[in-house]
Amino acid sequence: MNPSSILSKIGRRFGGDTAGPAIAGGLVLSYALLVVAAVWPSALFVAVFALTGYVAEAFLVRRALYFNAALSQVGLGVTLRATVRDVAVLVMLARSATLSAGWFTTVAGTLVLLHVLRAVHSCLAVVVIERRRLPVITRGIDLTRLRLPAPPPASVREHRSMIYLDVPVVAGAVLTVGLETPGPVAAGLAVALAAGLVALVLAAVHIRLNRQLADRERVLKDVAEEIAAYGPEVVLYFSGADDCMYQVNMWLETFDRLPHKKMIIMRERNNMPLLGRTSSPVLCFPGGTEMMNFPMPETTRVALFPANAGKNIHMLRLPDIGCVFIGHGDSDKAASFSPFSKVYDEVWVAGPAGRERYRRSDAGVRDDEIVEVGRPQLAPIDTSGVTPDPMFTVLYAPTWEGWTGDPYHTSVAVMGVKLVRALLDHAPHIRLLYKPHPMAGKNDPAVRRAHSKIVSMIAEANAARDASGQWPADPARDAAARRDLEALTARLAALGRESSRGADEAEESRRAAEPDLAGDALWRDTAAGCEQAYWASEGWWRHRVVTGTIPHLYSCFNRADLLITDISSVVADFIASGKPYAVTNGANLPDGEFRAQNPSASAAYLIGRDCASLKDVLTAVTAEGEDPMSDRRRALKHDLLGADEPDAMTRFTDAVNALAAKRTRTALESADRA
Repeated sequence: MNPSSILSKIGRRFGGDTAGPAIAGGLVLSYALLVVAAVWPSALFVAVFALTGYVAEAFLVRRALYFNAALSQVGLGVTLRATVRDVAVLVMLARSATLSAGWFTTVAGTLVLLHVLRAVHSCLAVVVIERRRLPVITRGIDLTRLRLPAPPPASVREHRSMIYLDVPVVAGAVLTVGLETPGPVAAGLAVALAAGLVALVLAAVHIRLNRQLADRERVLKDVAEEIAAYGPEVVLYFSGADDCMYQVNMWLETFDRLPHKKMIIMRERNNMPLLGRTSSPVLCFPGGTEMMNFPMPETTRVALFPANAGKNIHMLRLPDIGCVFIGHGDSDKAASFSPFSKVYDEVWVAGPAGRERYRRSDAGVRDDEIVEVGRPQLAPIDTSGVTPDPMFTVLYAPTWEGWTGDPYHTSVAVMGVKLVRALLDHAPHIRLLYKPHPMAGKNDPAVRRAHSKIVSMIAEANAARDASGQWPADPARDAAARRDLEALTARLAALGRESSRGADEAEESRRAAEPDLAGDALWRDTAAGCEQAYWASEGWWRHRVVTGTIPHLYSCFNRADLLITDISSVVADFIASGKPYAVTNGANLPDGEFRAQNPSASAAYLIGRDCASLKDVLTAVTAEGEDPMSDRRRALKHDLLGADEPDAMTRFTDAVNALAAKRTRTALESADRA
């Protein structure tokens, strides 16, 4: 096994990237060599190894946080490393006999004083940072009454960088040994002390500036009063890991279109920068106590939940709010009929198939608690059946491996490589779009390996097509299109809601106090431009590996003539297009049994683990007028998504109105009885 492979395995195992072990190892080695150079003594090598250590320290805290923490756990933390560096300087000075006893004592005492300054500064900085970590993070909420001060300078926010406070001393000591005069080290001591004292004063100033934020109850009270004045009627509530943010982001546009006063509640502070553009106010309660004690306005009647999570209980406990599980896609997977769903007042599904799914599952959800609302998000899907590219295009969009340990949950490891190989080798030529699930490979190394193999196969197939010369390649046009895509992508990132440089939670809440409607419109236009530029950036005959948020899955739907997928919500969404689809049957169940277990596959072509039926599927769907599943798909579309009229957005809005009215009546009746 080669070294790069070993580092890659270590990086995946321990949560850092592949550079992490190398950086940590290089850091430890640099300090060992620094001590050797000091004992020698060699001012040149002390300078080289000290500089190496400084650079490695900077990389470690930015690219290998796990290994930085691991070094601390084994007694090689940043304080010890700084001490070793300072001791090495003293050893070098002692061995070189450059300084008098008085000067040597001054250098040693000052280095100790610098350590004290670092410790005091870190204590003050932590106080400032913790005060600005608000108990509730906001977006679209006026926080004027909190008088939020500007963010502290980098010396406070990044107080760990004070380990570099001895740089002038180290540099001065090296020059002192080389020039045999105490002047350079004296200057270094003066600069270091001055810098440390200035940083200390700045930290103390910002403790005073942020003193009002120490009153957490006041912060929550002021935010509560702003929310009460706003009077939200409907809440979208989400808790989950950062790689699950697609579950709430897919609802934002639909949620913003509701004709009600709306609010979004998040529970994980790390997810705030990942939340998509929305015109609705946002609150984030990282702590359960703050969430439970926050007084929800009396106007709030409906709460919508895209995911099942333990922290949902903090909203579910409120009796005057109707809680609804809306999910993040309808499918035959267990998540779409979980017994957890019975904790909600209502469960909203897309169509009759969702209702039947709960009936069959015996999950404890009563039929009168289920409401069919369609899928409002599907409006961007083209229903004409016409695709824009000359070559027949297949979209392979497998799901991820899930949490259940089912080896056939995803087809990637079981048959993905074989399936892709058959598609790439098919004659006549077809184009493949491969869009894996965002969480593919999260739990199963076999899925990661298969995914990597598929990506390599697609790259090789594209290289072969490029080299064949039979396609109308235009390198200049493609290069121009790629430049457009890069420019639009950079512009989109600049317009995003990601944390600004130098901004912490308090500053982000202050900056995002007003909805940025113009920015939202510009972001949507730029995102649409990115979609178009993506497809124009390469020839229509080239296979594509589609990851990230752009292009959207629905954009891939509009480019595909055939979908191949696993049992997942992708099936229910794609059925809106009316185009043919195939579902993988990795367990090789008999067709009738597989369709009975998975009704969403009742209009699908089935592909077994050996992929032997793939050729017949492609023949059936590419032969004009010979698609035997077309009538079944039309019937299944109604079953999965409900009737076309009224449209899904109208049905969704009506369901919100009905539940809100029901909860209002219940609240009034309770008040009368009291």
